[in-house]
Amino acid sequence: MLDKKIFNFSTIEIFLTFSYCICWLSISTSFYDISNIYQKEKINLNDVVNFLRQFFNIIIFPILIILVSKEYKKVNLKNEIILFSAFLYFLFQIPGLVFTKNSIMNICYIISALNILLIFILVNQYFDTKKYIIFFLITLLMLILIAILNYKAFIFFFQSSRGDGLYLFFKSSETFFGKDSPRSTGSSRSFLFIMIILNLIFYKFFKKNYSIKIIIYILFSTLVLLFQSRTSTTLLLIFILLNYFYEKNFSLKSSIRYFIIYFIMPIILLFSILIFKEVAKGDVSIKGDVSKSFADITSDFKRPMDPISYSSGRYEDWQSILSEMHNSKIIGYGAQGDRFLINRSASNGIVYAVASSGLLGLMFFVLLSIYSFFILFRIFLHIKDLNQKQIKYYYCSIIVLLLLLRSILESSYAVFSVDFIVFYTFVNYLNRFFKKTKNGN
Repeated sequence: MLDKKIFNFSTIEIFLTFSYCICWLSISTSFYDISNIYQKEKINLNDVVNFLRQFFNIIIFPILIILVSKEYKKVNLKNEIILFSAFLYFLFQIPGLVFTKNSIMNICYIISALNILLIFILVNQYFDTKKYIIFFLITLLMLILIAILNYKAFIFFFQSSRGDGLYLFFKSSETFFGKDSPRSTGSSRSFLFIMIILNLIFYKFFKKNYSIKIIIYILFSTLVLLFQSRTSTTLLLIFILLNYFYEKNFSLKSSIRYFIIYFIMPIILLFSILIFKEVAKGDVSIKGDVSKSFADITSDFKRPMDPISYSSGRYEDWQSILSEMHNSKIIGYGAQGDRFLINRSASNGIVYAVASSGLLGLMFFVLLSIYSFFILFRIFLHIKDLNQKQIKYYYCSIIVLLLLLRSILESSYAVFSVDFIVFYTFVNYLNRFFKKTKNGN
């Protein structure tokens, strides 16, 4: 998919690309990072970096509004149902900030989300399919950067006495400029999407070097399993099953080979890592004098779970949020309404939408979600084989589908986040470039 022509950008295309990077870098920052720079007596490097991350995010907002206002006559709302619905959904989060006790400072999350939507409204006017790939590349690089900066999770895992270190590790980290490091579900999601986007961008290379593709799959799927996120593991299984169907591995020989590569090999590597960890700690002797059995090792790796509720308390959180909505059902409580109500994430896209934008905003969130499903249905129905013309739509569709499903157990694209940027990057590409043709191109 890479082409030298994608780097021949105009001034506005460079600005939009730069703005897109700013939005990525602003994740996890807020207006408090701007106020802190003036209120704190002593500031450190983290304070300065976090100030700049949010400051540039705010600066580009009025510029993007001006640019869109100049181009509004060229925008066809029929072709921008998803972006337009998302825009209204986030605008309906403002009344909740104004008329409830939720902090008006949370408006920065609305600005951040609107920045991405404004960027793609303009991108649809200036970028063709070849140049659009730059946003896939930036997304890939940002996800890789997040994974690298989270290296302390792996150090903690190998140093911990239990096998569930990767699941439990998340805390304020200097590698994230004093912000919380990603939780297990976010980290595992990053590795899953890195793997899929690599296949999307370098599918020609992997077609010629299939063994490298398999090695990357086994490595990244093992990392997903190591983080013990049930949500991400389920999404990985969905990806595997869809691949099986569209790669048409229906013969007995092909099915067995596929099962071994995509199911057995990651599990073998997973337990090899666990055993290596125990050997390195001295809990298991390599000479055969086993002081810790394989059953003990696998038992240590089991994720702690509430024996009564297997939803990690999500269902109770949903009930708590919905029970608090009686005072502001129509307009909600504004951005971060879930944290305002119960001081925790809603862990569900629709519940977050209700809490933040009320019934008014919920209508538009549901609309953009249903329309996204419609696009995916149309694409999956059209794709008959994973040939060169169709494979880019297939992998983009996989990413969007997984995020739509992820919103059942996480706030996902309902709030400005990694999921939000990834979702609109790929669903916008599908909405704009996929055509109802025989070849799906």
